[in-house]
Amino acid sequence: MMKYEDRFKKIEEHIGQSDEKIGDIDTRLSEVKKGRSGPLGWEIDKSEFYLRFQNVKEEKGENLTKIMTEILAEALEITEEKMMDGMDEVFRVFTRYAARNNLPREVHIRFTKKSIKSQILQMARKK
Repeated sequence: MMKYEDRFKKIEEHIGQSDEKIGDIDTRLSEVKKGRSGPLGWEIDKSEFYLRFQNVKEEKGENLTKIMTEILAEALEITEEKMMDGMDEVFRVFTRYAARNNLPREVHIRFTKKSIKSQILQMARKK
């Protein structure tokens, strides 16, 4: 009879320790969720859809969307229409690096799907 009581006490202790570990994990998970929901988390989620391109020549009155569509469609070997559908917004960003080194402004492109961004990155790695 004493053996069963000892085993029962050990099992209760083990359950108590497991509950403490689960509580610690829940606390850490809630902290991570808080961090992701803040402004930094929003920026991380947003950046998953963007790619930036450097050294794309700048011209007065340029149609940046058309230029980038042609470049990317050729690199991915898809039609320009399909590439155009995959791009959400295209714009130039002024950076100090570009100004200091007398380079054209960076081009930032927001894609509609992460898969398009990953295809472009894979093509760049292969070359």
